[in-house]
Amino acid sequence: MKQHADRARGFTLIELLVVIAIIAILIGLLLPAVQKVREAAARSQCSNNMKQLTLALHGYHDRNGRFPPGGNSSNELGWHVYVLPYCEQESLYNGFSFAAGAYTMKQKNDPWGLTRLSVLLCPSSTADTMQLGGNNNSNPPDEVNGVSPYTTHYYGVMGPKGTNPISGKSYDYTPSASHGGWATTGVLYHDSKVRMTEIIDGSSNTFMLGELSWVNDAVGSRYRSWVRGCDSDWCASCKNVNASPNTPSIAVFNDIAFGSMHAGGGAHFSRCDGSVQYVSENIDMTVYRALASRNGGETEVNP
Repeated sequence: MKQHADRARGFTLIELLVVIAIIAILIGLLLPAVQKVREAAARSQCSNNMKQLTLALHGYHDRNGRFPPGGNSSNELGWHVYVLPYCEQESLYNGFSFAAGAYTMKQKNDPWGLTRLSVLLCPSSTADTMQLGGNNNSNPPDEVNGVSPYTTHYYGVMGPKGTNPISGKSYDYTPSASHGGWATTGVLYHDSKVRMTEIIDGSSNTFMLGELSWVNDAVGSRYRSWVRGCDSDWCASCKNVNASPNTPSIAVFNDIAFGSMHAGGGAHFSRCDGSVQYVSENIDMTVYRALASRNGGETEVNP
């Protein structure tokens, strides 16, 4: 009898291994591309968040004739709370008490910290609550029934600490008992009431917000509830510019460096004109401090 010459032929083991190897190579080539696309999307979203928050701050200014306090030491609420109506969160805003000592009114304001607001969070960061990484380093006064509230990755720039290259004098700042005090030549700081007309260096030459979304377990927890502002000693809603982006130091709370998990080593900053830029961790500190100051007269050193 005649044998069927066209009988289906199966893969040999060698052929199968070759196919698997080719697939593995293709996946290896594809994954970095996918990761780059995801990071580009996350970076774009982060930049857009800062844009929205900066516009919300301008919305507050248009209505009140000044920017909100970076942190109100009376009720200890941060600027994030004050701009809620300009971020389509008016109902959330109406639930807050703004009376003296309001932040510590556990039954009134603390629960709102459990509300996750995507506009306050960078998609590239793994720390979206007050609890940070493997340190399990929570802050009991901020907890809501033992639960860590959500944090924010965008902070007011209180201003620079160091020497003004034009005047040769130290930038103005208010010392405190600990935590590094707070600079007062930025736009958002402890009990600030800055108007656009006081941004003498120009809105395009002055930082408004900075990104602080990076994770480094070695330095402990730097995150607090997004609701929290400033008290008589420290600020959870704003930071000084005293070290380059991604500097791993937590020596004093108010001087914690801005930084991010984005590729390239740096962080996003928004300027008072509403623009957002990515600032390298290798930025010259003289330029960095100049951009953090609203009235230092050092516009010629800005990039």
